[in-house]
Amino acid sequence: MQHERPLIAMEAEHGVLGALMKRPDLCETVGSFLALNDFSDADNSALYTLILSCHSKKIVPDPLSLAEIRPELPSGDATMAYAGELWSKVASDANAVHYARIVLERSRARQLYQAGQELMELAQQRGKIVEQIAQAQQITMGLSSHDERPDVVTLREALMPVFDDMESRWKGEKVVGLKFNLPDLDRVIEGLRPGNLAIIAGRPGTGKTVLGVGLADEVAVRKGGSALIFSLEMERSELAKRSLASLSNVSQSLIDTGKALDDDDACTRMNAAVNRIAMADVRICDKPALTFSRICSIARFQHRAKPLDVIVIDYLGLIATEQNGKHQNRNQELGAISRGLKALAKELGVPIVALAQLNRSIESRADSKPKMSDLRDSGEIEQDADMIIMAHRDMATEQGQNGITEIDVVKCRHAKPGFCLLQFQGDFARFVSCAQRRDDDEPQTNVRPMRKSARSMMGGSQ
Repeated sequence: MQHERPLIAMEAEHGVLGALMKRPDLCETVGSFLALNDFSDADNSALYTLILSCHSKKIVPDPLSLAEIRPELPSGDATMAYAGELWSKVASDANAVHYARIVLERSRARQLYQAGQELMELAQQRGKIVEQIAQAQQITMGLSSHDERPDVVTLREALMPVFDDMESRWKGEKVVGLKFNLPDLDRVIEGLRPGNLAIIAGRPGTGKTVLGVGLADEVAVRKGGSALIFSLEMERSELAKRSLASLSNVSQSLIDTGKALDDDDACTRMNAAVNRIAMADVRICDKPALTFSRICSIARFQHRAKPLDVIVIDYLGLIATEQNGKHQNRNQELGAISRGLKALAKELGVPIVALAQLNRSIESRADSKPKMSDLRDSGEIEQDADMIIMAHRDMATEQGQNGITEIDVVKCRHAKPGFCLLQFQGDFARFVSCAQRRDDDEPQTNVRPMRKSARSMMGGSQ
């Protein structure tokens, strides 16, 4: 029979407070993972705040010093008496970190208990069960998003992974960010980084979906990563057909009419592409009218089931309005969605690529080249995004009619904004570099001779 775990460990709370008063040098270690609200008792939380405050001011946190800062605790008890009792009660400061871990564990247990209460209340409420399940997933996933990483690290500690990444890239073991396998575009954006929110915007028919899905295929099919596509407009079969055409070099028209089956060469190429697709981890959600909270729930669940490398959302304007939403208009709602997507990208540590429409007003302008302000219902999208890519094809020109598409990177936090031209091959649902054949097999990077590690610049710190 399993013993029940108490939700409160008052002895451990007293133990960590008494130990920190006697050995304040442990304040930084304990303070890096134990928060004020991890204490179950308001007096203990207040005393913990006073101890950390004293330590930051280089004052010994004995009962007298604590009482000088705050004579009374939230309960009305005298700080001097309460702190003095803990001071005398704790015989040793050796177990301060151990006590703090127990306090943290019980705090997490109380959060779990509270989540269970919320789930039971949610189940008894009237409403759409699909949306309630999405809320339930959000509640439970929120619990697992907490980790024990320190709230604060030194600049020196933050620098360590920078040198590790530098070393891996120098050896050719790792590249900077995700690539589209479109050299001209990749040179401009210098890779999509983890935690980035990238917006690909354009008028209908300019190839937004092709760029987004093409990135997912590149990451998952060609590079062996994992991709999740939210297709709010297009059915999964249409996406699959486009990927088949792009990867097999068999036109969509032949696939649509079935004539590809009469061509032995086309069949051979499709079989090869299907084998690659079957082994790839590309996940598609084509449910219509998904709300933002539902998208987050699905993304979190999928990422925890098996880590993702990229998420593509097609497209922002089709994300449904939340039931009982508090936003006054669609502009404000999309602004909240863009902020939420940025937060989700940072939480999961993967780039999110969201497609967006441009306002029709650009079609009536003398200069039809799109700008950031042309984002439909832009709200705060242009401020939240780390990268904004505008796709434009002028069908009034011969170049546009031949598929030449202007790709303008108007915003990029980690690189200089730039411009390139791509060739749109509509029948194969893909872009290629202008005047350059697409090659799935990239040249191997020559590995340079070994030398001292990059970390040696920091005096050999490990």
